[in-house]
Amino acid sequence: MKWLPLVGFVFLGASALASANYEAGLQEYQRGHYASAIHEWRTAAERGNADSQFALGMMFERGQGVGASIDEAYKWYRLAADNGLADAQVRLAELYLLGRLEGEPSSAAQWFERAATSGSAAAQFQLGLLYLEGEGVDADSSIAARWFELAAEQGHVAAQNNIGSLYETGRGVEQSFTRAFEWYEQAAKQNDPFAQNNLGAMHARGQGVERNHAWAVFWFVMAAQGGNDVARENIEASLPNLEEKKIVGSSVNIRSGASTNFDRIASLTRGTSVYVLGSMDGWSQVYFQDNGLPTLGWVSNTLIE
Repeated sequence: MKWLPLVGFVFLGASALASANYEAGLQEYQRGHYASAIHEWRTAAERGNADSQFALGMMFERGQGVGASIDEAYKWYRLAADNGLADAQVRLAELYLLGRLEGEPSSAAQWFERAATSGSAAAQFQLGLLYLEGEGVDADSSIAARWFELAAEQGHVAAQNNIGSLYETGRGVEQSFTRAFEWYEQAAKQNDPFAQNNLGAMHARGQGVERNHAWAVFWFVMAAQGGNDVARENIEASLPNLEEKKIVGSSVNIRSGASTNFDRIASLTRGTSVYVLGSMDGWSQVYFQDNGLPTLGWVSNTLIE
């Protein structure tokens, strides 16, 4: 007898069924239907789906749709972690560091290392911190630098700033202002206020780059706007290196770019001081205070002297 294929039926393996349950649970969670999400995730988790195991751990940790239980959270996180899920390994490590799970800091280091070895940038960064501070492991700045650089190469912003700092000081690596500048710049362009302040300082001191006080103030302002109070102090220290001019019109618009086509961001009155960072096509980029907030904008050269 010749067997004919059954048209219209799809047979799913256990892993495919578990994945389907996970996706269904995710949809229910996003709708706020926590009990339904837990039902779907538990079904998938019991079939060995690591994502669902991690999701259940999260629900028990947060008490969403179930009573909060760190023991149940640990159970599901541990299953997911043993299944190789880096997010679960990282969360277990974090819970050990926070003291929510009984154990030594070395337990956190071990879980971070498992995740870091599998490529998790978050784990690589955290493991770098542990080695830098000697928490749960013997302090070793060279190992810290290695983990920071691996995370930084994956775009982890804080790791980029930290490896920049190590290159600047020569801690754990051969000192290189050029490498420090490169890493600070990558993090600064991702809006990290610490890196922006550090990059401004490199410009101000001429380390890793030619000294440029305008660029220094630019990055200090970016950092200050991001909440870095040290950058505010650095701005004040750098302003004497810029050309100070006064507004000459009765009410002058400061714009976001170098033409009247750009949005007005402030209006300054006659006699207000502005500090010039640079000029282009009859416009100057200036620093000023807008309601106490360090600000950069553009003004026509005809309106300042």
